[in-house]
Amino acid sequence: MTSLYQLKNVTYSYSNSVGNNDNFILSNINIDIKKSHIIAIVGPNGSGKTSLLNILSFHNLPDDGSLIYNEKELGKNNREQFKRTTAYVQQNPYLLRGSVYKNIELGLKLKHIDKEIRAKKVFEIMQLLDITKLAERSARLLSGGEAQKVAIAQVLVLDPEVLILDEPFTYLDKKSIQDLEQLMITLNDKLNKTVIFTTHNQIQAQCLADDVYSVVKGNVFEAHLINLFNGVFDVSSNVFDTGKLLISVPDGVEQAEHIAIDPKQIVISKDRLDSSMQNSFSGKIIGMNEEDGQIKLSINIGEQVQATITHKALEILKLSIGSDVWISFKSSSILIF
Repeated sequence: MTSLYQLKNVTYSYSNSVGNNDNFILSNINIDIKKSHIIAIVGPNGSGKTSLLNILSFHNLPDDGSLIYNEKELGKNNREQFKRTTAYVQQNPYLLRGSVYKNIELGLKLKHIDKEIRAKKVFEIMQLLDITKLAERSARLLSGGEAQKVAIAQVLVLDPEVLILDEPFTYLDKKSIQDLEQLMITLNDKLNKTVIFTTHNQIQAQCLADDVYSVVKGNVFEAHLINLFNGVFDVSSNVFDTGKLLISVPDGVEQAEHIAIDPKQIVISKDRLDSSMQNSFSGKIIGMNEEDGQIKLSINIGEQVQATITHKALEILKLSIGSDVWISFKSSSILIF
């Protein structure tokens, strides 16, 4: 699969863009994004997800390192050319006064596209997004899900190579979320678009995306961090409090704002294990799917966690959705941030 983006040792200081004293940095980013893939970027608020999107959409230039796009290196001279190949829909998209049709048509009009061609392109995009019935409605009177679709239609009508969505599911109801998830899959399958989106929902990211990247305190991890929690660390007891769970962490930790638990290091049992593992919790299996020859379980233990087991273990334990289980893991299987 051909690479679309290659970020090599990219660093970006947020303070440089706003002229304040915040020293927020995306540090030494090395990722490779494939063309025509769906890419999810997950992480807590303030981790750097939006800053990464601003670089991928060419709104901001890296302070250091190199960004290769379509086999050409980004620079000040070709930045505007690169920007025209991407479409960035922000978390709270702004729609102009007037009808949905006029909002979608505007970009084509500004490019002086012939009126008949504009009408054809707008109609095709509205059909694809199933919003033809909204054509004459005022854009200011749309629901959250409808507004999100119209904002996407506004940029898709210009035929970008990459669609970038910042937290697109945040204010949507369940039906709108399902519609948008299906739309992203359709754009990827039928139009061969590369779709990049941010989300807090790791399960959603894993289900939708071909590749998932985690951003934690300005660091980007190529393999996504499942079971990522933020909380408060009590150094006196060596315990991390997620607000719902108390988790023992390795000795020697002085501070922690986030932890991640390796799903492959989680042991599943029907009864509580008598072992040296410091963390053990009872829960219920709420989801199950197969990936790369293994079984991924979603388990509610107060927090929702994921664990990976083999087909043989699944058969021996006789597990199914709704099964009561215990999960156990060593403190050494926890990453600290």
